[in-house]
This record gives sequence, C-alpha cells and structure tokens, in this order.
Amino acid sequence: MRGAVKIVVCIAFAAAIAASFFLGSYKKEQEYTESRIQRCNTLILFAIDKAEKEDLSNQETMKALISNIYAAYELCDNPIGAQQLHDLWNTMIFEGETYIGKEDMLADQLRGILNRMQAAE
Repeated sequence: MRGAVKIVVCIAFAAAIAASFFLGSYKKEQEYTESRIQRCNTLILFAIDKAEKEDLSNQETMKALISNIYAAYELCDNPIGAQQLHDLWNTMIFEGETYIGKEDMLADQLRGILNRMQAAE
C-alpha cells in the first residue's frame, strides 16, 4: 500500500510541475503579445505626433514618420490594422509629398487605424 501512495504522490508532483511549466509559458506568451500591442500603439502615436507637430516637407522628418509607420506595421498582430499600416507606409514612400499641407488628414487616418485596432482587442 505504501508503494502505491508513493507512486500517486510522484505522479501528482510531476503533474504539478508540468502544469506550472505550461501556465508559465502561457503567461509569458500573453505578456509578449501585450508588449507587441503596446509598442505598436506607441509607434502609431509617435507618427501622429510627428504629423501634427513637425514639418513633413523636411526629408528627415518624413523618413522618421515613415519609419514609425513601418515599425508599427511590423509589430501589429491585428491583420486589418497591419494591412492598413502597410498600405499607408507604401503610400508614404511613393506619394508622401501628397500629405504635405494635409498633416491633419494623415493624423486622423493614423488615429482611425489605432482606434479600430484598440476596439478589436
């Protein structure tokens, strides 16, 4: 009888170790996902700030804004948001000058992407 008790205790101990491992892995994955979402949102906010406060006719400012949009795209796990960021990034590369003087429109477009992604979370 004592041998059976030892086996049950060993099995329970092994199960507890396995459960804690999987729970830890799940928690780590959740934190990683939340971190990516937060970094994506932050990069979009940086792009909005640049669009509203800086001169987009300045090449360096435009490059920084385009870089923020691309980095947000790379971190975006929301398929619709990622597609919208990619399309905007592509437009900014090839037709970025069309946003000069229309910075409010660009900021509103970025806010719309951010709001839709946050609503989907």
